[in-house]
Amino acid sequence: ISTTNNNEQQLIFIAVEHNNRKRHFLSVTFDELSKLLHCLEPPKLTLYEILCRNNSCKLYFDVDVYIENTFLINIQESLSTLQNLFHYIISNCTDSITYHSASIADHFLVLSASTELKHSYHLIYTNTIVRFDSQQTVLTFILTILQYCTHFILSHSCHQHFLQSISIHHENNPNNWLKHLQTILTNTNFCNCVIPATNITCNNFQKLLFKNSNGFYQWIFDLHVYNKNQQFRLYKATKFGKHNPLLTTSSFSFNGQNERKNEMLIDKTINYDSILSHALISYTVNNTNLLIFSFNENKWSLLDQHENRIVDLTTKTYFTTLIISKTSPNETNALKRIPPTNTTDLANNTDHFKSFITNLITKIYHTNAYIRSCQRGTNNPSLLFYNIGGEFRFCERLQRHHQSNNTCIIVDTSTCKYQIKCKDPDCKNFKPPWKHIS
Repeated sequence: ISTTNNNEQQLIFIAVEHNNRKRHFLSVTFDELSKLLHCLEPPKLTLYEILCRNNSCKLYFDVDVYIENTFLINIQESLSTLQNLFHYIISNCTDSITYHSASIADHFLVLSASTELKHSYHLIYTNTIVRFDSQQTVLTFILTILQYCTHFILSHSCHQHFLQSISIHHENNPNNWLKHLQTILTNTNFCNCVIPATNITCNNFQKLLFKNSNGFYQWIFDLHVYNKNQQFRLYKATKFGKHNPLLTTSSFSFNGQNERKNEMLIDKTINYDSILSHALISYTVNNTNLLIFSFNENKWSLLDQHENRIVDLTTKTYFTTLIISKTSPNETNALKRIPPTNTTDLANNTDHFKSFITNLITKIYHTNAYIRSCQRGTNNPSLLFYNIGGEFRFCERLQRHHQSNNTCIIVDTSTCKYQIKCKDPDCKNFKPPWKHIS
């Protein structure tokens, strides 16, 4: 489905699901859709907005998580963090934070179809002027922000000793970012340091993750809802066979309006047409002064319809700080400093040090332990980082084993020395002594 005519932009394309689970498609005006939603009862309100390929659209998120997987997080805090992060960044990119309300309640419409088994939310960025030229651009923008925040967390000094040789400069797969973040989270929580160019901390960012039933971390929002001609459930609509319509909620009342049972605000009139207008992701009628984010040929730009000009975002200092280059200067310089290495000698040395570490943790310290993984240092390739599993939890600072800490034994292959690094938070600033490898 493609729309190119300005008059067609005023039509809303929807899908209607029937009892046989088949759907048929039609185009309606806003008034027609409003009447349709008002007349139909929830069991028949199986309606979906079709996000057409060439239509500009709002930023939106689909959160759909089973409650049993979110016992360790507060879903309301997670949704607040998500809203705060993206509103702050968009406001700074568009220089609009000064003349638009900073309250996320004025910029995000949160609709809920949650049940006692599942958290189900739609978050729609309702700022009256900000749009994206396509769903794919929305996805690219979201991934850009996620990669920036993830990169800072992985390279931050508070977490670095857990990830000595990991870099995401060449990583374009969000699932791989999650694997790296999980490496930290298996040892400790993210720190409370602020992520530069944002208004959240690393610990806030952690609230955008949850651990699934298989023990792996995932984003709380679905990254698969940005395909062309995506069908997105409409406000007040329900899925076939369900009785949980998508409605506003008091947890995130939109301009003082919500309509959940037992949550209706006293002396507040629900303006359903206003909510519907904000809930429609691709509806842009009566908005002639839009700021539209565009991403073409790996270049970000902002179309300012009011000024009739295109702003090159790559010239904006704030926006360029959010872009992670494929190769950092530090990586490039480090690669230049690494001398040629004989792979046979390297393998032999690694085997020798592995035998030493195994003997150290099992026979000298008499523990039931094992080498969980080994990684070579990025900035200093002469260092080997052996992450230890099992019962070995010796701490050089306390001169005894902890009850539940993790340890890493670092080997300097250039000096044939080693040190035992305790990963307990209390030992973060302690520098263990280097000892000779016998």
